[in-house]
Amino acid sequence: MSGDEHKSAAAKAWHRYAFAAIPAAGLLELGAHVVQTHSVAPDSDWQAARAFVAAHAAPEDLVAFAPRWADPVGREQFGPSVATLEREARADIERFPRAYEVSIRGAHLADLHDWAREDEQRFGGVTVTTWRNRGWVPVIDDLVSHVDPQHMRVSRVQGDHESDCSFSRLSPASGGLGSGPAMPPDRFACPGGSGVSTSVVADLDYYPHRCIYTPAVGSDASVRLRFLDVPLGHSIQGHHALYVEAERKKQGAPVTITFRIGDTTLGSVVHRDGDGWRPFEFDTSAFAGQRADVVADIASPGGQRRYYCFEAITR
Repeated sequence: MSGDEHKSAAAKAWHRYAFAAIPAAGLLELGAHVVQTHSVAPDSDWQAARAFVAAHAAPEDLVAFAPRWADPVGREQFGPSVATLEREARADIERFPRAYEVSIRGAHLADLHDWAREDEQRFGGVTVTTWRNRGWVPVIDDLVSHVDPQHMRVSRVQGDHESDCSFSRLSPASGGLGSGPAMPPDRFACPGGSGVSTSVVADLDYYPHRCIYTPAVGSDASVRLRFLDVPLGHSIQGHHALYVEAERKKQGAPVTITFRIGDTTLGSVVHRDGDGWRPFEFDTSAFAGQRADVVADIASPGGQRRYYCFEAITR
């Protein structure tokens, strides 16, 4: 057989296989479509699960969805009264005494692995598992809840000069790529254009976290937050990060936060690009059982795109 005849025979064989493969691929796609559509939990299952969780979950309990990609579906089905901002943009999972895990397809959250399973209820394709936090320690006060003129003072400090930041109603800032987190209309506005507000920052894994948005102003200036009349326990615990897009390339200046009570400096912690949502803790045993103003100073040698956000609690 000549070379041309070989090529012709190979071409005919390839066409036969191609025509056979096309229907086979179609059948596989049809089968996958059937599996996917039949594995989707209907709205009625989600709503039955929601009714159960709404009736049993206390305000301090966590409601979470598994797997992670199902979270948008869970938020839509459960609504903001159950899938609250505090639950969805939580600082960490250990703050909650109990968790209602709403899951599909047998998924579970890895963070709940060491918790005690208390109950499991099935609502068609949706399962609600109740977990108890074995090591739960109550939170005394959440400093994120202090961001208003009744509970906090904000100022910009430069050298020996301290300028007050007024609490104002401004236009909301939508945030976004290159602009940092969104800011609500009610916030502290500081001289020089900086400000302080509650917000939600996405960490390096794009998990949202509710926090106090305090962009560092750079140079020799700092932003000072004074939390008024805070009930104290044995520690101040918190987390801090920068807006994901601002720290992912690891090119920005570090940001330092320093806590003090009266004349006592509790300590400082530095956030460097790439750290992500990192925890910190300061000992306040000397002040346990008292109430006092807690001061936090945020400073950085550079102010460019230092979209810093932190949260803290007393325990």
